[in-house]
Amino acid sequence: MANFEAYESAAAQAPNVGMGSLSDYAMVRHSSPAAARLDDKMNDALVVNGLLPALEFADGAGKEREAKESPRPKDAKVKANDSAPKVKDITTKEMKDSGISATIQVDGDSKTTHGRYPGGIDVQVSNGRKIKTDDGPEITITNANMVSVRKPIHETKPGSGVFVDEKGRAVAKVNDDGTVTVDTGKGFYTQSPDGIKPVSALRSRNGKDFEVLNTDDPLGGMAPPDNLSHSKRRR
Repeated sequence: MANFEAYESAAAQAPNVGMGSLSDYAMVRHSSPAAARLDDKMNDALVVNGLLPALEFADGAGKEREAKESPRPKDAKVKANDSAPKVKDITTKEMKDSGISATIQVDGDSKTTHGRYPGGIDVQVSNGRKIKTDDGPEITITNANMVSVRKPIHETKPGSGVFVDEKGRAVAKVNDDGTVTVDTGKGFYTQSPDGIKPVSALRSRNGKDFEVLNTDDPLGGMAPPDNLSHSKRRR
């Protein structure tokens, strides 16, 4: 995973523009009152018919003119709210005590969790799903994740999925199944599309790396079968 940095771009302002154009249409400002009124009617007609968006222009003297919004159906806002993805806070007391805040967003079959961890680690994990192409075949997408960190935390090398602090200690790792495990300093947590849960992990002797323990199968498949008797085991 690559580190991500956010940049803000400011929109350019031109308060003394005399003509503004959009696509094949142009809004022209005239100096005479009669021409200006005709111009306003033409521009408003374009806005109402959806050919131009509602915009604000400034004249040569720097006076802004309020744009008239195109009419909307009364229930447009309600329908938009109904179709909007649902976002829910899933921060538990244990997570809060470890410095984590988390949300989950559900949009149909798509689920995405967003977790903020101590030290400036942000993690997003989305569930895998199948997408049918126009030609017919289905494409299966596995769990997708995005890890964003702030310095001094950095990825050991591009694509490694291992993020270390200034001492070279791993503090976040992308797992094989697309989930992400983070060491908060007060416990390890693994984030999946379904939520964030505390996990047990073991640090290496030098403390640089860690491995999540599978508490459901601690022996890693090396446990004797259940049908093996105690007497046979001792032999």
